[in-house]
Amino acid sequence: MSKSYEFEELECDEPTQQTRFEKIQNVASDHWKDILIGVLSQIMYLSFVVLLTYFLARQHLCETELFTSSTLPTIPITSSRSRPDSTSTSTTRSVTSTIPTPSVGNYTCTDGFTYINNKCWKLVTSSQSRADADQACYNLGGSTLFSIRSDQENQAVLDFVKNENVDNLWTGLICDDHGQFLCTWDVDSGDISAYNNFAKTYPNNVTGGCIYYMTTGSQAGQWTNGACNKALSFVCELPATIHDETCKYNYNNYCYITNDQLKISSDAQQICTSSGSNLVSIHSANENRFLTTIYSPPVLVGGVAFSSNLILWYDGTPSTFNNIKSITNGNCLFINDTHGGWYGFDCFTGSGDFICKQKIREM
Repeated sequence: MSKSYEFEELECDEPTQQTRFEKIQNVASDHWKDILIGVLSQIMYLSFVVLLTYFLARQHLCETELFTSSTLPTIPITSSRSRPDSTSTSTTRSVTSTIPTPSVGNYTCTDGFTYINNKCWKLVTSSQSRADADQACYNLGGSTLFSIRSDQENQAVLDFVKNENVDNLWTGLICDDHGQFLCTWDVDSGDISAYNNFAKTYPNNVTGGCIYYMTTGSQAGQWTNGACNKALSFVCELPATIHDETCKYNYNNYCYITNDQLKISSDAQQICTSSGSNLVSIHSANENRFLTTIYSPPVLVGGVAFSSNLILWYDGTPSTFNNIKSITNGNCLFINDTHGGWYGFDCFTGSGDFICKQKIREM
């Protein structure tokens, strides 16, 4: 009886093992397509990461080799599209500066601006509302209304406009209705936590949130706020840049070269690198503003967005500014509205005009 019992128990085990094996077979048979797609997706993802890593490393090597050369090549590309109109009915003046006139290889100013304390300023004496003043500056090379970050700069404004018969000047500062600690300079370029020169009791939430600079009387050099539709003169500001007579679009030590060939992102980058530059990377709201003045959207930029807050630039520079509006249509980026918003498109099928960006080397 004992042997018979053991035999029966063994016979029961074998069907159980067989049933488990059959279940595995059934799962594989029913879901083989899903399993295959999953495996292929992982392979494609890993391949993309490897290729992107190689590409960025290769770009860094190319830039290193470029900067060790004694001369930089220029890009033999011209655009048939002209720069948006930058004319203005405003009147401007010439200013004599105590700083030596910049020469080749030194910092200089573009668009007829005057070099003052490492900045470039232009006085516009015609009176305009704050919004119109901002637009007039935009039309002057993508400049902004001026900012003041120190006592030295604050005094420089008085020296800059003396004897010009202007009473007050719009600045690039905006305050909300809750006091001076919520004041910010235009295009998100900082606040006033480090420096301000408001007159006593200002700003307030009574007269408006636009800030202007007083140039006459006992309060000359101090700031106050007023209604934004008030008509005032103003000063526009650009960053100083290294002089390069061969560069048409020179901004903050970089030369920007427009190209109206319709290319996908990787091909556009290849064209740029063949001439010692890269598909444009963007690192500030001011730079983004400038780009919209030299080329009408849509235009490719040299970034790949893995998410709305993770951007890798082709030139290997860190991501310090983000203006992504949507990446639902892809991960390569382009500027696609007049306010400089960034949108995603398919890296392998989406094509467009583009801008190359090249560092200007000081001689």
